[in-house]
Amino acid sequence: MKSKSYTLLLILPLILFLNGCISQYSVSESELESYLSKELTYDTKQGNQLLGMEMHITDIKVKLGEKPDTMGVSATTHVTINNPLKPIDAQLYAKFEAKPWYDVENHSVYLHQLKLVDVSSDNKRIEKLIKPLTPQLMNYLTQFLSTQPVYVLDTDDTKQAIIANMTKRIEVKPGEISLIFSD
Repeated sequence: MKSKSYTLLLILPLILFLNGCISQYSVSESELESYLSKELTYDTKQGNQLLGMEMHITDIKVKLGEKPDTMGVSATTHVTINNPLKPIDAQLYAKFEAKPWYDVENHSVYLHQLKLVDVSSDNKRIEKLIKPLTPQLMNYLTQFLSTQPVYVLDTDDTKQAIIANMTKRIEVKPGEISLIFSD
């Protein structure tokens, strides 16, 4: 019986230390941006050198908590339209809003109730030309953001594996997503 008491006394400080370390765990906007920049790639070419279009995502930004329980995702896409007279280069900006939720089984953050808030371009004169081309990109972004995780805890990392097993839900706060360990 004494060995159990001694073992408990030795383990208790470790448990309290770990609990203190991980009770403050959160995911920042920059961590989400970094994750999405690696996972969300989109490059497409249609047509040829004379008449065609190229699009690729160049920048992803995340904003947390501007609205209650909401994550904003902005994507900048570089668009080149080739034509015989003059190629057109422009930046296309798309902004989405969604409600993040935590999947306990996959240890991942997903988005639901995704909605496109705005689409615009840096070149207003050609915005009318580019807007008809945006459904393809918007469908890709919407499909990706609705079905793929926007962040996954790395269960190969010891600390994140412990956190993954303890996390029950998430809470969106300005600038971060807090992982909550109780229901």
